[in-house]
Amino acid sequence: FSPPYRFPDGFEKFSPPILQLDEVDFCYEPNNYIFCSLSVSADLDSRICVVGENGAGKSTMLKILMGDLAPVQGIRHAHRNLKIGYFSQHHVDQLDLDISATELLAKRFPGKSEEEYRHQLGCYGVSGELAVRPVASLSGGQKSRVAFAQMTMPCPNFYILDEPTNHLDMETIEALAKALNKFRGGLILVSHDERFIRLVCKELWVC
Repeated sequence: FSPPYRFPDGFEKFSPPILQLDEVDFCYEPNNYIFCSLSVSADLDSRICVVGENGAGKSTMLKILMGDLAPVQGIRHAHRNLKIGYFSQHHVDQLDLDISATELLAKRFPGKSEEEYRHQLGCYGVSGELAVRPVASLSGGQKSRVAFAQMTMPCPNFYILDEPTNHLDMETIEALAKALNKFRGGLILVSHDERFIRLVCKELWVC
């Protein structure tokens, strides 16, 4: 049995455009362009998967969409009410291993009760003693759930997920897909898991 995921969606809907790139050029080194004249847009009902070979620029595109990388040319437009939740394997690898998941949320989002932190973790199947033992003792899949609980604590209305199914077994992947399908906000993800893509996504962007 795989515990469910529950993504919070108590936010107001607002009109598009929500997030778009308009004629964007980007390069890390002069004249070695990864993107030229890239134009894409996503709304609160988007279910998009970005696909392409390794090194094609998928993660770079996500970082431009989030505003972490600035275009060399062109414009990124984001709605003023847009609140992005970003997940990547890097976030799982960067979890503080010496403290519990409950302490981790309290450190990141101070001022709430222990009950609130434990409820948040419980929404991702990290409950009972799993929530209070050191993160180091959790499995890869459980750490991934802790990272999801951390990402969703501020109640984002749009998710950008980079390989979210790493470390997850088949049942857990299905639970994640089911929760994303219930989520009322927008979604862009990078994944190599064809079954997961078929379960969740309605649109493909090819890098």
